[in-house]
Amino acid sequence: MGIDKDNLPFSKRYGFEPIEIPFQADNIDHVLRTELWNAFYIFIYRRLENAENYSKDTFRTLHQVLWVHFFKKALDDFPDYDYEFSNFTRQHIEKGTWYKVYEFFEFVFRNIKDGHTYQYLEFEDYVNAKLRANNSAYTLTGNKFIPVTNEAEINELKQTQSSAEQHGLTGIQEHLNSAIELLSQKPKPDYRNSIKESISMVEVISRIIEPTENTLGKALNKLDKHQKISGTLKAGFEKLYAYTNDKNGIRHALMDEQPVDFEDAKFFLIACSSFTNYLIEKAKKDNLLNSKKQ
Repeated sequence: MGIDKDNLPFSKRYGFEPIEIPFQADNIDHVLRTELWNAFYIFIYRRLENAENYSKDTFRTLHQVLWVHFFKKALDDFPDYDYEFSNFTRQHIEKGTWYKVYEFFEFVFRNIKDGHTYQYLEFEDYVNAKLRANNSAYTLTGNKFIPVTNEAEINELKQTQSSAEQHGLTGIQEHLNSAIELLSQKPKPDYRNSIKESISMVEVISRIIEPTENTLGKALNKLDKHQKISGTLKAGFEKLYAYTNDKNGIRHALMDEQPVDFEDAKFFLIACSSFTNYLIEKAKKDNLLNSKKQ
């Protein structure tokens, strides 16, 4: 089955322009904000909304704690009607600074983890599912958001984009754009083909370095003639690349329809970008690349 790139415009489909990096490391987009509000509404506010009058105070307590201790508001200013607090909270989630939104949810989880009033684990699973579906750089663990994608990893992708543009490496840009698009496409990411596209980046730069051979080992050997590459590092590169091709490796797993998930696709996207950047820099030192010429 071929890779569907129809969602990409011409310039990005064929690698003439970079695609936007999808990981949300220092922002929360509108879609994810809406998903987070829905999570709060389903697991927190709706419990209050649907409660019998005699039990509403049990659920209202959390809202008052949020009002006083998170939002730093006077208790006697607490809204008279539940929907008013709901609207206030929704504005914070939809319009607030991105890291304050995550702080809000951490506060909520800390204050419900020891009780039985709310479905803590189901709430956590729901939030994490939405974070993953929207390529957030964070996951929720033990009522804290921790990074699953850091700035250094994102910078590797940006460096690949920049180098590909600088040297006219449209083949690399094309495969990188496709890998990112397939990883982040909605509603169903294509992790399997994203990995294939990531691996193809390394193959492109290898062929540029050593046009007569379609192997990484030959490309590394050519670079090693003029620049000393650590034997251990070289062996590590070759073993990683061999894993993508041997009968027990990822490429055969892709062909055999074995399960492939977000972590697999993300690893190969970052690792292959970093690997490609390394080879580009080495190729530049050997004058194997020209600006705007592949």
